Amino acid sequence: MKPLLDRELPLQALADRFERPSSLSLVFGQRRVGKTFLLQHHLARYPGSVYFLAEETTSTALLARFRDELAAVGGLPPGVSPGDWSTTFTILCQTAALARHPLHLVLDEVQYLLEAEPGFPSLLQRIWDEWQDRASLHVVLCGSSLGVLGRLGDVGQPLHGRFGIRVQLPAFTYREAVLFAPSWSRVDRLRLYGLFGGLARHLAEVREDWSLAENYTAAVLNPLSPLHEAVQDLLRSEHLSSRAEADAILTAVAEGETGFNAIMTRAGLSSNRADYLLKELLALGLLCRDTRSGDREGSRYARYRCADPFTLSWFRFVRPNRGALQGTSASEIWEKRIAPRLDDLMGRVFEEIVRQAFTSGLLAAEAGPVDQASPYWSRDGRTEIDLIVQSGDTFICVESKWHSRSLTDVDALKQLRDHVGRHPKLGHLPEVRLCLASSSGFTDRLRSVARSEQVLLFGPEELLP
Repeated sequence: MKPLLDRELPLQALADRFERPSSLSLVFGQRRVGKTFLLQHHLARYPGSVYFLAEETTSTALLARFRDELAAVGGLPPGVSPGDWSTTFTILCQTAALARHPLHLVLDEVQYLLEAEPGFPSLLQRIWDEWQDRASLHVVLCGSSLGVLGRLGDVGQPLHGRFGIRVQLPAFTYREAVLFAPSWSRVDRLRLYGLFGGLARHLAEVREDWSLAENYTAAVLNPLSPLHEAVQDLLRSEHLSSRAEADAILTAVAEGETGFNAIMTRAGLSSNRADYLLKELLALGLLCRDTRSGDREGSRYARYRCADPFTLSWFRFVRPNRGALQGTSASEIWEKRIAPRLDDLMGRVFEEIVRQAFTSGLLAAEAGPVDQASPYWSRDGRTEIDLIVQSGDTFICVESKWHSRSLTDVDALKQLRDHVGRHPKLGHLPEVRLCLASSSGFTDRLRSVARSEQVLLFGPEELLP
């Protein structure tokens, strides 16, 4: 089995629960984030454990498969074939109690089981309350439907108060994603995150002994590659009200539309329909919604962006070239159509990389602990600050510059200073600092000015120490 990268905390949390007499745990997260891989690593410590992967079928078919899984590891007595879920779980618990042996059970993609058997949460609640003190039961529910799984433990739900831990597994940050190619240059490791994003299933296709171009060509661009249809597969697997309209929304956002009205117009949807679909895509973790620094969280004046860079790169580089890829080699498409546009894509991704660097605490020595980090833009479009970081009473205004060749010079600092000067409130605050983040580093002239004016400078060495 491949090594598990940067999932030590959730792995240890599950192990700690399994050390108790009984435990009921919930693990959920968007598709391809690495939940199953994490659970397989976890169960490898417990021989005789039961792993059941539900699928979209009938309750009867799921029960038959579940009984087969149990019989294969001795979870049911020979020849016993209970006819319903309640009887099956009761016999399973009785068998574990009589054997005085812990039962380790993982129910993966459990949302399909909940659809086929709506009463399953109540059934599990009754079984759990009856048997948790009579047998050593360790049950993990896992799934990809963020809304359904996230509500399982809510007040008023049958399993409220029963989960020992609720783990929402996030996508990898850029600092974790670059671990898949640690020997690459810093800039290429940042590009790796820009093209492959933070989903474990996508990053698992990366070969460190190949170049970035070779990896993207082989794993994504090639029409027969494992990730060529990845975004379409993801949309097909979700219960969207309209895949076609969701695709239109994602296309609009990936191509640069960030405001509600612009997205609605580009996708050709009514206001109500666009609002509904945006909420669906936000709930699935496919889009993020950013409010301006200083605005309320629920403000309608917001911007939308692709939550994972892979979605952005797929719509930018794969979708428009699918026809050409039928008759032109993937390497030629890379050279002529993607490599020249890669810096434009990375300009958008780099802003998110810098935000993650602040919020993860990586830059705390210079910037302090972060209370809030949000962009700011004026309604007239004249003022734009990539990030305003609040640390106590100090506000840090950040300009992010992605350059593949040239160093960042003092003109970037002048531009940032002009935008901060037009902000309606920052000029009246006592503690405002300026910060430039650059993928290529800084000229000596800028470094000299930054030292004299106490401007923060963060380059590749600070972002990837």
